[in-house]
Amino acid sequence: MKKLLFASMLLCSIVAMAQQQASPMKPGKTVDGIIYYLPKTAIEFNLLIEKKTYTPGIFAKYGEKYLRLRGIKQEEEVTYSIANYGLTQIGVIDTTKCYFVKTKGGKCETAEFHLTDDGILQSINADPVTVKPRAPFKPAPPVKEPDPKQYLNAEVLSAGSTAKMAELTVEQIIELQERRQALITGEAEDIPQDEQQLQLMIDEIDKQREILLTLFTGTTHRDTVEQMLVVCPEKEVEREVIFRLSKKVGLVDKDDLSGVPYYMTIEDMHRTTFQKYDVDEKKKEGGFYVNVPGRIKMTLHRDNHFLGSFDLYAAQFGFVELRSGSLFKRYVTHMTLNPTTGSVDKIHADMGK
Repeated sequence: MKKLLFASMLLCSIVAMAQQQASPMKPGKTVDGIIYYLPKTAIEFNLLIEKKTYTPGIFAKYGEKYLRLRGIKQEEEVTYSIANYGLTQIGVIDTTKCYFVKTKGGKCETAEFHLTDDGILQSINADPVTVKPRAPFKPAPPVKEPDPKQYLNAEVLSAGSTAKMAELTVEQIIELQERRQALITGEAEDIPQDEQQLQLMIDEIDKQREILLTLFTGTTHRDTVEQMLVVCPEKEVEREVIFRLSKKVGLVDKDDLSGVPYYMTIEDMHRTTFQKYDVDEKKKEGGFYVNVPGRIKMTLHRDNHFLGSFDLYAAQFGFVELRSGSLFKRYVTHMTLNPTTGSVDKIHADMGK
């Protein structure tokens, strides 16, 4: 097995240093050189999905009769929607871009290489780019909902039937409204002289009234969770479904027709940061292949609604170029790659060494 591996490496060095391998190999430093991968660019969606749970009030069926409130739902209902979303570009291993570069016997033999855990080249003779982890979504701490029964007066609580309790609760709500009106018009006997104190009394009345109304209208509790979805476009696509959202279930598979489709369109802009050029065969030895990403335009739609358009650079829409081995042989060269695209972020040589 070792002989076969060595023969494969030797063939690579004869054809062209850093020649792409026909099949994936284990990355890392070998006795003769370094095996590494380049990344392709994926898009990570972070979806903030809001779950709304509606719970009907205990007097829901009396809402229209006593308060003329129509359309009050009588059954519990759970619905899902996307409250917000964000996207982040990330680099993932591209198994079609596996390279070997021979370092034995050259100045690059003592070079310090940095690879990710899955073998993507990060830097040479330099610290890799630090990828700051995205802060996870932190939902707001739960708020304890007030219990409406605590605001019912003794007469309501002692009523013999639910219908009677509902009727007396309406009377209590009306009393609160009348009390509020008396404070505003100055007709109340206990109206305070301090305006701030007056406003506090009015606010408390409003609070009690709204809480008592939920016994008829019901309550809606909201929970927001974050779900991640990674998409790696390989070619131009027109309105490709990336996921679906069911109002009743939440995030579902893109083939599940119960959900509303979210589409992605990818347009290749056929633009890169550099032009492709050829490297003399004599300068390939000891050189390193890097990505030159291409520019793409990504457009998102929900069903037939436009959501947004984004200009991005993606490794798989560009090309691969060789950074000449002559620079690495003559000087101690420091090179840092972009962790998302595999392109060169920084490169400089210690010319005096």
